[in-house]
Amino acid sequence: MTKSSLKFLYLLILLFIPAPLFAYIDPMSGSTILYVLFAIIATLFYSLVGVFYRFKNMMTGRGFSAQESFDGVDIVFFSEGKQYWNVYLPLIMALEKRKISSAFVTADLTDPAVEFNSQYLQVKALKSLNSAIAFMNQLSAPLVVTTTPQIDIFTLKRSKKVQHYAHLLHSPTDIHTYHQFAFDYFDSVLCSGPYHIENIREIERRRQSLPKKLLKTGLTYYDIMIREFKDESRSSTGQKPTILVAPTWKPYSLLNRFGLSLFQALDSEDFNIIFRPHPQSFVSYPELVQEIVDVFGEKENFTLDDNHSGSESMNKSSIMISDLSGVIFDYLFLYKKPVLLMEIKMEWRPMTSILNCGI
Repeated sequence: MTKSSLKFLYLLILLFIPAPLFAYIDPMSGSTILYVLFAIIATLFYSLVGVFYRFKNMMTGRGFSAQESFDGVDIVFFSEGKQYWNVYLPLIMALEKRKISSAFVTADLTDPAVEFNSQYLQVKALKSLNSAIAFMNQLSAPLVVTTTPQIDIFTLKRSKKVQHYAHLLHSPTDIHTYHQFAFDYFDSVLCSGPYHIENIREIERRRQSLPKKLLKTGLTYYDIMIREFKDESRSSTGQKPTILVAPTWKPYSLLNRFGLSLFQALDSEDFNIIFRPHPQSFVSYPELVQEIVDVFGEKENFTLDDNHSGSESMNKSSIMISDLSGVIFDYLFLYKKPVLLMEIKMEWRPMTSILNCGI
């Protein structure tokens, strides 16, 4: 046997004979490696999804070109579902007043945008988020506005045929709950408040990245909530009190922490219960939401609110039970009603680590 053959044999033996390996990866490096691996897998998956939909449309004779769908439109809005309609609506109405045409792509066939009657808005509703993202990744347009963060990181990619991407912030809370690189590859960010501008600028400074256009847009859906607040009556007098349970969808929420036991503790004929989960809870934790509905859904004093707007529930209720969710500010500032805030263990995201540690 030659020396080269022996070396190859030794290599095979080393590869297949188990042996202890001593190594240490610090938590930050470990999470970064997992983050990168997940990003690679997600990128490959959605690239294949895009190829599938292009092939499908080619075989069925339907072109995948968005230019054919949105002729004469410079602004395209992308929404993941009906829960974001009130975020986009004030922008669409402002464009309509100026007789500026726009297009709206949604991943929800039940989105209120489908029924919105306007000669200045073209609507394309797709039946799933995968198909909507595949469509957007091939889009051709001067400007895209979306509430979806982390463009060019996981699923939603920058199309080479789109000139400018703008992220629309849609919460009164700060950016500390966003994942890392949430805004890095947008050209501009429409900010709800000055704290958004200050912290995004701080991230750019510490990373030495190119500054984005940061616009003082305000919290758009407040325009709709204020109007609905004026149109609807306040809580009816003479009726028993109504408790609004409105948790966030994050892992640290009271929904995940207490689940069914919270509603069992509140179960009483002395007051009504409105359960309004965050819309994302129906996607991330459907079994948990369904368990609560299965137990309490038939009770006369229990109501599940899955409307895209929470104005009706906030008007009817007397007090809100929540956690660290943006809805508490809506309830306090607009409706001026008390909030019972449950103690939680905050989920510190990489975005916060950047602001605190200068990474």
